[in-house]
Amino acid sequence: MDPQDLLDELVQAAQRLGVEVRSEPFETPAAMGGGLCVVRGAHLVLIDQRAPLVDRLGALARALGDLGSEAVYMAPEARELVDQSRPGRRLTPSG
Repeated sequence: MDPQDLLDELVQAAQRLGVEVRSEPFETPAAMGGGLCVVRGAHLVLIDQRAPLVDRLGALARALGDLGSEAVYMAPEARELVDQSRPGRRLTPSG
């Protein structure tokens, strides 16, 4: 799966969980491309649009792993990336 398609798949999975994903240029670059936060009691994933694609993929995959996305359908490549992003696993997006 193309890396951009993989990112789109992860965004759709987050939306199925009811989590907004926002991509914005960070004033100070994020060390890992962004991440999960809580704003006014709702989960939100902020992604640095200036970060390399692999970092944006990693940030979103980590957030989905933290959100307990096991019950949400996603393409096998996306599921593998989320599973790899869990603590102790190495992140290696295919493309």
